[in-house]
Amino acid sequence: MGHLIGKKYCQEHVLEVAKGIALAVHKAPQITGKTTVDAEIIWGEDLEPIIEVMGPVGAVMRYVGWDHETLKRCYEKGESPVVVAIGAKVSRSNLGWNCGACGFDTCAEFNAYAKEHQGGGQLGGPSCNWKILDWAMACDWACAAAWQHRVDNRIMGSLGFALTALGYMPDMDVKIGLALGPPREMVYYSREEMHKTMTYEMDKQDMINCVPTLFTAFPGGGTPMYKTKNDWWAPPEFMGIGYSPEIMEVMQKVLFEQVPEIVVKHASKIEQRYKKKE
Repeated sequence: MGHLIGKKYCQEHVLEVAKGIALAVHKAPQITGKTTVDAEIIWGEDLEPIIEVMGPVGAVMRYVGWDHETLKRCYEKGESPVVVAIGAKVSRSNLGWNCGACGFDTCAEFNAYAKEHQGGGQLGGPSCNWKILDWAMACDWACAAAWQHRVDNRIMGSLGFALTALGYMPDMDVKIGLALGPPREMVYYSREEMHKTMTYEMDKQDMINCVPTLFTAFPGGGTPMYKTKNDWWAPPEFMGIGYSPEIMEVMQKVLFEQVPEIVVKHASKIEQRYKKKE
C-alpha cells in the first residue's frame, strides 16, 4: 500500500523522463555514425544562473524574453522546469567525404580553416553540415521522447546561449536546451506567465515595428524584419533585416557588459563540476 500526492509526484516524474530523453539523445540515428553527442540534465537551484543570464538578453530580444519569463515564473512558483542540455562536436570532419557542403572542396581544407577560425556562440561555426544534421536528429529524438511521455517541452536556442555563456558542456561545439515540464498544459506555447507580464509599451518596438513579419525570421538567428519608418507603406524602402540601430546599441551593452558580469559570478562553480568529472 502507498500514497502519492499527484502534483508533487508528477513534478518528480519529469526528472525521470529527462533521464530517458538523455538516452534518446545518445540512441538517435546518425547519417555519419561519427558525431559525438552528449546530454546533461539541469534542474532546481542550478537553473538560477541560466535564468539570470537570459534576463538582460530578453530585455532586448523578445523571443528570449518570452523564454526567460516562462522559465523564471515557473521556477519561482516551485514548479521548476527540467532542462536537458544537448550538445555535439561539429567543428571538425573525420569523414573524408569531400562533399563541399561546408563551402570547402575537401574535409582537410575545412578542418584547417575551422582550426584557425573557430567561431563563438552556440552556433558559432564553421561546422560540418553532416554533423549538424546528426545533432539535429538527436534534438528531434529528444523532443519526440518527451512527448511520448506527454511531458510539455520546447527546444530553445535561448537556453543554448545561456549554456554556452556559462561554460556548460565545454567539450561541445554546439549546444541547445530542451525545457521540460512543469506538469501543466502547453506551458511553452500558451505562455501563461508571459501574458501576465507583457504590456503594450514594453513590446511596442517588436509588436508594432515587426509584426506581421517578425516570425518570418524565426528559424534563423532571431533577426526579424522591421519597419524602417513610420510611413512604412511609402516607397522606396520600408523593410530592414536585422535589428534597428537603436536596438543594436542596447544589445551591444547587454552582451559585452551585463552578461559577462553575470557569467563571472557563476563560471568558476560550473567549471569545477567538469574538473571533478575528469
